[in-house]
Amino acid sequence: MNRYNEKQLEENYNKFIEALKKSFEGERLEKLLHMYSMEELGPNLMLSPASGNKNFHNAYEGGYIDHVMNVARNALRMMKLYKEAGGVVDFTQEELLFTAFHHDLGKLGQKGELHYIDNDSQWHIDKLGQVYKTNPNIVYLSHTDRTIFLLNQYGIKFNEKEYLGMKLTDGLFDKDNKKYLIQFDQDKIVGKTTNMGYIMHWADHMSTVIERDEIFRK
Repeated sequence: MNRYNEKQLEENYNKFIEALKKSFEGERLEKLLHMYSMEELGPNLMLSPASGNKNFHNAYEGGYIDHVMNVARNALRMMKLYKEAGGVVDFTQEELLFTAFHHDLGKLGQKGELHYIDNDSQWHIDKLGQVYKTNPNIVYLSHTDRTIFLLNQYGIKFNEKEYLGMKLTDGLFDKDNKKYLIQFDQDKIVGKTTNMGYIMHWADHMSTVIERDEIFRK
């Protein structure tokens, strides 16, 4: 699906790159810029949708960048609100932004291969709204697993809080997150936890709902 023309897609890509430059520095920034260069994952970043179903959210070329930028902005708002409400912010702004910018990285696919490609089944488009399908040419990984794989592939380091932030963004929609997010028996928890997973889940979910509601307001 098309919302943006070629020039607008390029402008959105450049805005994302500028946001990275404002948020990170040093070796981390250098490696991020390499990963997102047009010789690597840049084309995927510029063209990818955020989802494959037109009834969900941002299922259009460039939708991925729109979603990630929304999540980053809303994560900062959530962090501020959480702190004002008396919550403990046990992470830095850089950690939060790194997580926000990369929580869905796996949805880009791999170099030369988009994760989402045009659906060639008109029935699935008309009946189910599935305008994109998963690319059969790439090895199946959950988008969280592919996120971690890609960051490692490009030598981009991240800490435990950033890992948990990316992992827990889907909240309890991913049943594997339950042990991290529902902690009734604190005595059984060994080691520290972080609140960044909550902030990321709220920011991502709010962004998704707002983006999805935009479809039905039209």
